[in-house]
Amino acid sequence: MRGVRVIRFGLLLTAVGIGIGAYAVGTADDLEYLKRRKQMISEGRTIPDDPPRRIVIAAADSSRSDRLAADLVCTGTNDEAVINRAIAMLTRGGTLQLLDGSYWIDAFPGEDDSAICFGFNDGKARVINFVGTTENKAYNTTFGATLHVTERALRSIVPGRTFRVFYGTSRKPPSRGAFFTYTHVNNVNFENFHLYFHDASKPLIGIDCRNFGSSYMKLVGIYTERYFEDRFMHVRPATPAKGVVGVVTVPAANDEISRIGFDTVQMGGLYTGFLFNGVEHLILQTCGASRCCYGFVFRGGSKTLTLINCADEGNTHLPQFVGRGQITMLDFCVERLNADYIPLDPDGNTEHYAVEDIPGGWQGTLNYTLQGPAFGLDGFWKRGHGASVTTTRLGMPEPSRAR
Repeated sequence: MRGVRVIRFGLLLTAVGIGIGAYAVGTADDLEYLKRRKQMISEGRTIPDDPPRRIVIAAADSSRSDRLAADLVCTGTNDEAVINRAIAMLTRGGTLQLLDGSYWIDAFPGEDDSAICFGFNDGKARVINFVGTTENKAYNTTFGATLHVTERALRSIVPGRTFRVFYGTSRKPPSRGAFFTYTHVNNVNFENFHLYFHDASKPLIGIDCRNFGSSYMKLVGIYTERYFEDRFMHVRPATPAKGVVGVVTVPAANDEISRIGFDTVQMGGLYTGFLFNGVEHLILQTCGASRCCYGFVFRGGSKTLTLINCADEGNTHLPQFVGRGQITMLDFCVERLNADYIPLDPDGNTEHYAVEDIPGGWQGTLNYTLQGPAFGLDGFWKRGHGASVTTTRLGMPEPSRAR
């Protein structure tokens, strides 16, 4: 195990130029440096002018070898504190890696009632990659990184306020002039983990990107703890509270090479799966929302939003379109197999077709498939809606919008 640790940190030092100086990788001096570095990370300190670029965290139930290899080890209670400490140490950006195990979120100590918050960082921009280790995380396996928002955390949610699991500071550095605008200092990418809510009884946002300059997600799932059991045992989910949202996107593209997109991101058992917040240049591929009240809510923006082979499965309502915008949806898969397994809307809303709050406000192209008899859907749009979107039901004619 000692050899593995030396190799890992030795490669890290070589890759980012940390502390090499007179040290040769593998020497006694280097081993002593690595020992001091790990001790300082565990204490929340860094060597002056030498911030880490990668911090590895293990869970209380991670394997023994993973706990020995990690820079920080969680206790299984208030693990958000350990994660926040690691984020604060990545002052120049880098990767925060969660080893396989269960991480428990018990409180929301961060800015604006957030559990895990990416702070102001002295106004210095950074990119942080928040990643799990093992890629394949089926619901009935015991590997992969999973974060759990506990019942204790949900009980602390106060009505009338917005609580989040992941969030970024709203503070921005000052602008240098009328035509020069600094964006948010944090650019955060998420990959390779599941986030579970104890239940959907309290309003909570999983990943709120509104204060990120950019954010890309891949292989991320956000669900209630009972989602998979309810789904595969054919049980209707409990009625979710309004305000339970999986992801709120960044509001716009703020950098010419910023990464804004979703690749294989899934939502389940929430009130709203994806809330698109006027984002620009966003592409989704193979993403889906299942057994939510709204799988997709689109708020208008100035650029086209593109969805490729995404799925709306067993949600109470088809997508909602707010304001004015442009959209391209290719091979959008709609499933409504059995109304008895679809959640009830807490407002009692029984309109199941896609709607615009400004009829005709959205433009673009949509082709889709529709499977299942639930609610008697025979098309995509509510009568009088979607008139400016060229809509094609694959394999069958699209009914007239004047239904």
